[in-house]
Amino acid sequence: MDIRQLRYFVAVAEELHFSRAAARLHLAQSALSAQIRGLEAEIGGPLFERSTRRVALTAAGEGLLGDARAILGSLDGALHRARALARGEGSALVIGTLGPAPGDLLAPLLARFGGRHPDVRVEIRAFDFTEVVAGLRRRRADLAFTYAPLHEPDLAITPLISEPRVVALPRSHRLARRAELRPADLGGETFVTQPESIPQEWRDFWMLVDELGHRPPASPYIGQNIEEWLTLIGRGEGIDTCPAVISRYYAWPEVAFVPLLDAPPSTLVLASPREVDHPLVQDFVSLAVEVAASAARASQAEYGASPPLEEP
Repeated sequence: MDIRQLRYFVAVAEELHFSRAAARLHLAQSALSAQIRGLEAEIGGPLFERSTRRVALTAAGEGLLGDARAILGSLDGALHRARALARGEGSALVIGTLGPAPGDLLAPLLARFGGRHPDVRVEIRAFDFTEVVAGLRRRRADLAFTYAPLHEPDLAITPLISEPRVVALPRSHRLARRAELRPADLGGETFVTQPESIPQEWRDFWMLVDELGHRPPASPYIGQNIEEWLTLIGRGEGIDTCPAVISRYYAWPEVAFVPLLDAPPSTLVLASPREVDHPLVQDFVSLAVEVAASAARASQAEYGASPPLEEP
């Protein structure tokens, strides 16, 4: 068994789809399947249950997944720290962000953190939808800005601020000129959602499953990142909901954003691996909570956002 095989295994385990995992790894599907078969032969049993319709982890696969993530996370973290030292940096902090997720919080937060830690290099890394959870587990970032709901046992989640949602839909859509929309207006609509490797509860939240009382139809086309997602909506593949910050940062000619009423707001959170006990991470989270508390008051007046949130 080698590190490469573990990376391949984790990719398949997270995607639960060999062709998507192969595309993510930039690898031919046949080569990926051969590597997984080799790993299973070394272990002495199957890691996946395969059928023509689905791929699922076996008990052995479930057990290996947690250990593999921990091994790869430790290795990637060590490489990141070594590279920072090789560049002559005493410390570095990598922050992942899902599109413009932190919005107006980011600039004052970085200013305050930089004033407190002038020798620490801060790197902002843009994440696709699939990378928010997987990227933290693989230590591609020390923390990440994303949105609730997110209940992953290996991640610490700190809520920061909430703001209303909007409906993203094609400008040619019959509802695009409405001043506001409610979930009841969206019954029967097809939604453009995110990859299956994203937790189901996260996808259900944006698809208004609780409000509609059922899971609406989903487009067969998947947006791997915000740009792809907006392109699919703009060409008429479906609609979706999103935080209002998306409408402020993305002027997409083919997409209209309409305020959504009678639905829970979006909640911006900071996520970080629970096993990482780093003073810089802890300080960044504490400062983020303080900055959010200040920014929420301005956001409430300007955008109608909710007050800052307290950790549960």
